[in-house]
Amino acid sequence: MLVNNSSSPGNPRELKIKYSTVEWLGLILLIIFSFFNTITLLISLLLLLALLKQKQIGAIKIINVITLRTVINTGIAVDIGHWQSLKWIILFGCSFYLLLSYFKLEKNELKKVNTIILVVGLFAIYNIIVAFAFSSLPIVAVFKLFSYVVIFIGTLIGVGYTYKKINWLHWMLKLLSLIILPSLLFIIMPVGYLINGVSFQGITNQPNMFGILSVLFIALVFSYAQNNKNIIKYYLIIIPILTFYMVILSKSRTALISCIILVLLYLLLSYIKRVSKIIVMSFSTIGLILLVLGSSFNDFFITYLSKGQKQGELLNSRKDQVEVLISNFLNNPWFGNGFMVPVLPSKSFEFSSEFIVEPGNLFLGVLSFSGIIGFLIFLVYMLKIFWVSKWNFKSNGFVLIAVILINMGELVFFSSNNIGIWCYMYLALYVFLENNQSGKL
Repeated sequence: MLVNNSSSPGNPRELKIKYSTVEWLGLILLIIFSFFNTITLLISLLLLLALLKQKQIGAIKIINVITLRTVINTGIAVDIGHWQSLKWIILFGCSFYLLLSYFKLEKNELKKVNTIILVVGLFAIYNIIVAFAFSSLPIVAVFKLFSYVVIFIGTLIGVGYTYKKINWLHWMLKLLSLIILPSLLFIIMPVGYLINGVSFQGITNQPNMFGILSVLFIALVFSYAQNNKNIIKYYLIIIPILTFYMVILSKSRTALISCIILVLLYLLLSYIKRVSKIIVMSFSTIGLILLVLGSSFNDFFITYLSKGQKQGELLNSRKDQVEVLISNFLNNPWFGNGFMVPVLPSKSFEFSSEFIVEPGNLFLGVLSFSGIIGFLIFLVYMLKIFWVSKWNFKSNGFVLIAVILINMGELVFFSSNNIGIWCYMYLALYVFLENNQSGKL
């Protein structure tokens, strides 16, 4: 429990909490069951569809649980990629189902959705034209664009239709807790450092993934704290500190910088009386760490940022990435080179999932594959998202900022096959979440 409350015997609210607990226990067992082999994974994916009994709420739960299962450490679970086609079918099926909820939206929610999807639609049409006119792989580009737009808009509409029935902020906090909290046990286990033996990845499939999921988790904790005056103070102190420690172990620069920014933002936006003890304890903890580390702190910090590289080569791990992005941008600065596809010597109309690009940075990536015109359209619709709920920024802005921050170093926003879905959930939470919704379980 994250909040202090009580219920009298026989209270309907108490029964609802018990049902929620049973459902979470079932989901946890189903996820663990999927770890063993490809057959149990298949059975788990099919059983997960039982959540559709909850209609739109169930569809949203399904795509989020699948996203969680996608990022699990292959040292403890079979890769979900063994059933990649089935995964796509479920994701698209749930997303199309959620799209139908558009016609059930109330006036206020419909206005918000229309404001956003009109610009997203323009962005999609523009990139389809660019794909066939300039891209080396037009079919691949259109498929990636299609998967992004359908799942993003489906998630947005689904949350807009259901957010008054379920507290998605609380539900997502519990879901990400299933990644962050069990990862504490893996700090002392070799499998927690499976990729390279040095950087901590917890129960996720790589250290950078663990880092950015930690950022998303901390953003949820801060948003939940802003929306719930009765949140347990020790939870608000201990959980972020433990998560921050694991971020340091992950050696993810993007995550470390993002976490620091979120903490500063929380201190800035929170009521002083409410966080005064947290400020004192946080700075006391930091001071104690620095005291223990002493003169070795400077060496530790430089080593962490450089990831073992020499000083002066701090950005080496991103150098090639940035050079490719700049080269592609200069190749066609106004229109770009195609949505999330590499630039090849000649045009090909083949379709394959093997063409993977890693732009690394959201804004540089959009400039590279959509050009200046596409970037301006993208910028407009991100500003639209901010603007439609600007009055709630103080309480819910952490989820919006977290999405932007993680995509400055790891471009996952358009990866609906990965944790892009969580980016869409966070944007939907920012758009629709209201302070009076925080009490629903």
